[in-house]
Amino acid sequence: MHVAEDRRLSDAFRDAALDVSLDDAIGTYRADRSVPGLALAVTDRSGLVAARVAGHAEVESERPVTHGTLFEIGSIGKAFAAVVVLQLEREGRLSLDAPVASYLPWFNVPRHGRRITIHHLLSHTAGITAGIDGTPEATVQVWRLRSLPPGSAPGRRWHYSNVGYKALGLVVETIEDEAFAAVLRRRILVPLGMHESEPAITNEIRDRLAVGYGPARDDRPWSEGAPLRAATWLVTGTADGSVAATAPDLATFLRFLMSDKTGIAERMAEPVDAVGADGYGYGLLNRVVDGRHYIGHGGGMVGFISGMQWDPEAGLGAVVLQNGPGHNPNALARLAIRRARAVRDGRDPLLERAESPDEESPDHLEPAGISPTEPTATQSVLTGTYRSHDPWTPVFTVEARGPDLWLTFPSAPDGFDDEQPLVPLARGWYRVGRDRLGPERLRFDTVIDGQARRAWLSGWDYYRVDR
Repeated sequence: MHVAEDRRLSDAFRDAALDVSLDDAIGTYRADRSVPGLALAVTDRSGLVAARVAGHAEVESERPVTHGTLFEIGSIGKAFAAVVVLQLEREGRLSLDAPVASYLPWFNVPRHGRRITIHHLLSHTAGITAGIDGTPEATVQVWRLRSLPPGSAPGRRWHYSNVGYKALGLVVETIEDEAFAAVLRRRILVPLGMHESEPAITNEIRDRLAVGYGPARDDRPWSEGAPLRAATWLVTGTADGSVAATAPDLATFLRFLMSDKTGIAERMAEPVDAVGADGYGYGLLNRVVDGRHYIGHGGGMVGFISGMQWDPEAGLGAVVLQNGPGHNPNALARLAIRRARAVRDGRDPLLERAESPDEESPDHLEPAGISPTEPTATQSVLTGTYRSHDPWTPVFTVEARGPDLWLTFPSAPDGFDDEQPLVPLARGWYRVGRDRLGPERLRFDTVIDGQARRAWLSGWDYYRVDR
């Protein structure tokens, strides 16, 4: 046998070994049926290494996931937005140190509004709320920041903010005089050859999308393996994350970041200096897991979650897209990278095992020595369950625990924990959480027959209901 033929045969064996090991990982990941469908792709700096699919894009019709199935990638889209902003900076059309109000004159945040810069929005250090997705667009959500004093001065504290990236999208639209989705297509999707992907979630692409699935009950915590049902359909095109992509296409974007020579990706991955930033840069997060450095981002939409990771030392990256809430797609992406690295190095990829689940943070637990008691008279006015028609965050509960009020979610939105104490402030306001720099706020009003009927959570209305 010629050397070239022997090399091709060896390559085929390695490819087969990787495919088998990825299918094994996906099968284990989906074993409890909490992930109806999934697409995974592995890439190096030169091209696609592997792509695998499993399960159903739509359970009811048994429509399978294919390599051309679109998934909503959620906040991974923040990396797309950051690329566009940094491109505009390189072109001299935008300054990261300029106040946001230089581009959006109506942008106003109490106390610090005129000092918030593009850099602060990119790095989640503006001190503003995460944002409740109360509208299908960006302008009103950004406008309402004028009613929400920040928790800290710009640049001091990291607090994840979707509404901050929505504001960045409006800045881009002002500079480009074009819808943000059109800018994404022109600047990223077309140049990179991401021809299957779409820059916004619209009815026109719905037949190509996987169907999103979420918990069958929205009023209690969900656990892996519990029943699912089709999630609420949403149309959106905001810059905090509205891209729909196939796994091979998203791997193309990841490959662009991994091999970028312009310095944009390097700047995105550079951690900012702020309390609580913990490795976050501009739309990318640095993590060390089991002694290895990874860069990437996760994403979540109603009915979808996703992961994008790369190992700079190994020169390998992976993406995972799924239409159900189960497990951790970033952890599966890291396992795929480790198995691809093992195959490349001539080791058995099946010896690379899944990560152990992260232990629950003590911040999510009830403090020792405090147990629920009969609420005080003031607490009785406020305790109860509150709902809105927002499918992202439809319900929360306020309950008494000893002398304190606690805010609890079946599944917490960005910027919140599942359980957090409410700290009384002036004029009837409560801060959500003990962190004195935290920007999330809750207020109650419309008291009828001794009960508050409305709660105002970080800018959006919720109403008391029976569970």
